[in-house]
Amino acid sequence: MPAEVNGAAPGSARWWGDRYHQRARARRGALTIDKICETALAILDRDGLRELTMRRLADELGTGPASLYRHVASREELLAEVVDRVLGELPAPDENLGWRDAIERLARDLRRALLAHRSVVLVVADSPLLGPNAMRIRELFWRAMDRDGCDPRFVVQTYFTVVHFVVCSALFSANAARRGEVWDGRASSGLGELLDVLPARSYPTVLKFSDYGDKPDPEYDFNFGLRALLDGLAVSR
Repeated sequence: MPAEVNGAAPGSARWWGDRYHQRARARRGALTIDKICETALAILDRDGLRELTMRRLADELGTGPASLYRHVASREELLAEVVDRVLGELPAPDENLGWRDAIERLARDLRRALLAHRSVVLVVADSPLLGPNAMRIRELFWRAMDRDGCDPRFVVQTYFTVVHFVVCSALFSANAARRGEVWDGRASSGLGELLDVLPARSYPTVLKFSDYGDKPDPEYDFNFGLRALLDGLAVSR
């Protein structure tokens, strides 16, 4: 769990509320929160989550840790800001798209952004996503559905359902890549070795479908799941 700072957990609604006010009053200078997040993200992409420390970040920026603490009070606050920085990479969908096409575009762009920064995915999975860029995604998502006259409750539930699906899909793919489970560009769970020793009498159906389960294709799995999800939502609207 993230450490609480001034009574509010980094990334929480209360914490982000305070950050909005702080940003409005922030002084301009050579060291900005944007520069800090950009450098932190470069470390994450290059060296992984464990290597990101406040001292390492300060060294990369050519400053001291005390300068960083004027912008972020802890590593947890830094990660909350970095997550929102990644979410800022999503483009706005064409406003002429219907709600389903717009949501599909946002879902694909969100997954693409997360997989471009695999070390961030674990942090995203533990985040309520309430920063400025996260709220921008929510605004775009809800606006696209509102234009088509969708019921408010349906809009909100669709948002959470789709975002949870995308984050879980990205988490699965990122973890598979981190473990080195790759086969011809596809994730491989190593299930084949286990299937070789399973007794056919006990697991006949598992073995029957084993060719489809041993080497799942993350892209195919995501496309199948997203299509099934959107089909179901369209029917339930």
